Amino acid sequence: MGYGDWIFLAALLGVAALGAVLGFGKVLKFVTGGPVGVVISVILCYCFGGMILDLPFVSALLAKLASTWASVGWLNTIHLEIIIYYIVLFMLATLLRILLVRLLKGLVETDVLVMRIINKVLGAALFVVFGFLIMLSVFQVIEFIGGSVQSDFYFGLAQNANAIVRPIYDWNPMKGLTDFLI
Repeated sequence: MGYGDWIFLAALLGVAALGAVLGFGKVLKFVTGGPVGVVISVILCYCFGGMILDLPFVSALLAKLASTWASVGWLNTIHLEIIIYYIVLFMLATLLRILLVRLLKGLVETDVLVMRIINKVLGAALFVVFGFLIMLSVFQVIEFIGGSVQSDFYFGLAQNANAIVRPIYDWNPMKGLTDFLI
C-alpha cells in the first residue's frame, strides 16, 4: 500500500470516529442542511414533480391558474403556472425534509442505552458515506480538470499495484458525467 492508501484509511477512520462522536442525528442535520439540503430538495422536485403534475386535480388547478393571465401572452410563453408549481413544490419538499430530519434526530437521540449505541454506529456510517461521496466528487473534479493534473494524479495512484484508492478512482460512477457533458 502506498502513501495515498494510508492517508485514505486514516481519513476513513477519522471520519468514522467523528461521526460516532457526533451521532446520527447531528450528522444527518449537518449533511442535509445548507446547500446540500437545497440540492436534496431540488432532486426531490425533479424526481417527483412530473408525477405529481400528472395528478388530475393538480393539472386542473394549474390550468385554472394559467387562465387567469391568459390575456398576457408572454406569461403563457414562460408557463408561469409551472414556475409557481415548482416553487411551491420546492418549499414543500424542503419542509418535508426538515420535518423528517427532526423526527429521525429526535428518535435516535433518545436517552436509552440501545438508542445511544445505534446513534453512534449510524452516525459513523453516515459520515463515512458522506466522506466517500466527497472523495468521489474530488476525483470527478480532477477528471474535469484533466491534462497534467489528471495524469500526475493517476500516475501517483498507479505506483502501487495493491492500491485501495486507484480502483475507486477507476470505477468512479461519476465518470459517466464527464462523457455526458463533453
